[in-house]
Amino acid sequence: MTSVVRRAAVAVLALPLLAACSAPDTATDATSGRSPDEDFAPASLDGLRVLLGNDDSMQAAEEDGSDGLGLYELRSALCAAGADVVVFAPWDYQSSMSSAISHSGSFGLGTPSGLPAEYADDCADASGGGAVYGVCVADGPCEEDSHSATPVDSVTFALHHGLRELVGWDEAPDVVVSGVNSGPNVATQIPNSGTVGVALAGQLAGVPSLAVSASVDEDLVVTPETYSATAAFATDLIARLRGADLLTSEYLVNVNHPHSADGEPAPDVRWTEAGTGTVLLPVFTGADAYELGVAVCGPDTPGCLPETKEDADSTALLVEGAVSVSALTSDRTYASGEDPAEVERLAALVESLGSS
Repeated sequence: MTSVVRRAAVAVLALPLLAACSAPDTATDATSGRSPDEDFAPASLDGLRVLLGNDDSMQAAEEDGSDGLGLYELRSALCAAGADVVVFAPWDYQSSMSSAISHSGSFGLGTPSGLPAEYADDCADASGGGAVYGVCVADGPCEEDSHSATPVDSVTFALHHGLRELVGWDEAPDVVVSGVNSGPNVATQIPNSGTVGVALAGQLAGVPSLAVSASVDEDLVVTPETYSATAAFATDLIARLRGADLLTSEYLVNVNHPHSADGEPAPDVRWTEAGTGTVLLPVFTGADAYELGVAVCGPDTPGCLPETKEDADSTALLVEGAVSVSALTSDRTYASGEDPAEVERLAALVESLGSS
């Protein structure tokens, strides 16, 4: 993604982030049968084996934290909760790579050269030792200018070789988690997302999976406080999904957390659907060589499809400032027969978090 595209993508996601949050209505919905009184207590994460990836890289070298700071915040929160977390992530920035893969070639591995000291001991006593691997396309170990593997390359290598041969896990991980991404992944941005691509790869391999993303502040960056709040929310959600037997590979869970000025998880949590409205529109300028840019979609922008879903993820996050939680699936068949009762329990769990 060019810097122009990236800045414009971030800009559209920044517009309403400082909107006030209000607590959701937790009354029982007579038509859906959702009960806010069901106990969705968090289960222990002790020993939970987590494969953690992202599309921002594992470098965490940029001042604004856009190249992997969110990954380390999520790793820290999960490790503190007792999980056994191992990282396999792209060697370099790979945003918007969706589910891109390499069909041939060799992969190399590297480790971060300047991992912040506060994260160095996370999961050090777990069976995986808190291992962090960057994956590159190379005939040997990754070097500074090595070409990065894609997000899905990285998790695929881990699932089919790295976790077994390098970490010593004889079985698949208990969960694949992707993030915390630098910027949200909602509506029409979802198919482009490398963060979601990692979670889709996990689901396709039969592993419960989550994609976790954070929104930006008025300066168009994801703050350390927001990464921390998002990581705390995601860790608690995973514990509650585990406690409710809803941590499953039948779907992947897509989490988008709003900007948090104080580092606290947002009090307003919404069960949402993936929106269908256009968020960004590609724009090409020039002659002979055509530079790619983007236009932010407004209500009357030509070529932009309006959002028609009342419970769209983009509306909850970008208009109402709430955490958006959706269930996605790699099954592209329309009306593929999801279990209504399980989906209703998942929705009830998410909605209960707004008042906890």
